Amino acid sequence: MRFVIAAVLAAVSLGMAVPAEAQSRRGTEEVYFALTHADLQGILAAEGYDELKQTQPGIFNITVADGFKMTVEQRVCDAEGQPEGCLGMAIMASWGYSPEQRPTLEALANTFNGQYSIAKVIVFDDAIAIERYVITDGGVTREHVSRELNEFLNISDVLVERMIEALGL
Repeated sequence: MRFVIAAVLAAVSLGMAVPAEAQSRRGTEEVYFALTHADLQGILAAEGYDELKQTQPGIFNITVADGFKMTVEQRVCDAEGQPEGCLGMAIMASWGYSPEQRPTLEALANTFNGQYSIAKVIVFDDAIAIERYVITDGGVTREHVSRELNEFLNISDVLVERMIEALGL
């Protein structure tokens, strides 16, 4: 009996000693621990957006099929002791508003932020914005970044619907 238990424990500990890459179920997809500007541009281009324009290194303005506009901005770039590239990216969209709409939009932002943690809504002096931050330093695949972009588009649709309803548009 002790031999069986010892054999099982040895087999389990051998499995734990295997490097994480060997235990991965991701297959052969490349994992990025930081995204260079070229890496991100390639990922965004593969999404097939109507318009993709790099306005500055690491800042991309995007227009999707329905005309929705968003910006992707790389953050924490070329940090000391980290892989080449950027460790995070912010996905943002914003809309202007008139001064009389501000109280309604502030209330909406507070309610929205309390209900959803997937993105944050911020009211500025002349605009309301939504932002989702994506951390890449733990390792991400192209598919993961694509899913993050789609999640942002989905939650932005929810915000737009709520703004239309709250403002009676």
